[in-house]
Amino acid sequence: MALPSLWRSTAKSTRIALAVLTVTSLLVLVLKVHAMGQSEGAASLRDITIPYIQLIPRHAIFHPWVFLTAIFAEISIIGFLISAGVLFAATNYIEKFWGYQEVLKFIVLVGSITNLTTVMVAIISNIFRNDVGGMDKPLGGGISYYFSFLVVLKQIIPEHNVVLFQGLINFRVKHLPFMLLSIVSVWSLVISRSLYPAVPSIVSFFVSYNYLRFYQSLSTDPLLPVTSLNGDQSSATIVTGDASDAFLLAEFFPSAIKAPVSVVVNLIYDVSVLLGIVTPFNDEAVEQSNLRAQKISEQVNKANKLIANSVAERRRQVALQVIEDRVGHS
Repeated sequence: MALPSLWRSTAKSTRIALAVLTVTSLLVLVLKVHAMGQSEGAASLRDITIPYIQLIPRHAIFHPWVFLTAIFAEISIIGFLISAGVLFAATNYIEKFWGYQEVLKFIVLVGSITNLTTVMVAIISNIFRNDVGGMDKPLGGGISYYFSFLVVLKQIIPEHNVVLFQGLINFRVKHLPFMLLSIVSVWSLVISRSLYPAVPSIVSFFVSYNYLRFYQSLSTDPLLPVTSLNGDQSSATIVTGDASDAFLLAEFFPSAIKAPVSVVVNLIYDVSVLLGIVTPFNDEAVEQSNLRAQKISEQVNKANKLIANSVAERRRQVALQVIEDRVGHS
């Protein structure tokens, strides 16, 4: 009974995303097993691909829907468990601020653009390297959205500290994307010696950032920083993008390189505005975004304090119960 209750208590976007992930991955597995049974050779499941569901560079142009289906197509148990864990934790948390529709839209948008860009880079790279085998290697999966959720966390809780192993490891959420991108890049250069997984990770990072910074539209209550979920738009305002100073792209990088990064980013921003790709922010937009970011931070801190107090109260009750039991047995 505990599992059905947990499932019902999860966010709607979480249930939908996990259901799609499970169905898509199981479908790929079933089709692989069927294909292996029809094959005369002793091919393994890993060697068999399903080009009309998985993201295969050679076949993607003929099956354009795979840019969407490949987001949820995992081909290993470890990959499936990681994606399920990321989706469960991230969507459950983010839905409180966005609503379930925007969460699902974000996953589909970022994942699809990331998969499309990854295939284009893979095809060009394979042509230059004359790597015929690389055209048949499956791409996609959860790597197309992992880093996008880190960008969202940087937007919502930039100053939140992550403490691991009783304080042995301590860092802020805003430093996490750069740290992990560096690790993934080194992995691609030294271990895998390929553009994967560095390319989809970097692409999903920048796609999600640009979407959140310039294009995302949310209906928000003027008194609250979260999305209006009750359908009443009479007092709501539409906010496009996040112009807050805390969400500048340079803020994702270490202090030592923020200055040169800012110069490059500002140049790209000016060119994008000149070409009409993005709409420039005015002073009022920046001020409103800073205020909204402050409100979100206050809301998150208040929620964290309530959770901490609740945990402390439960521990106190357990300790009192243990003491009473010991006194009763003495």
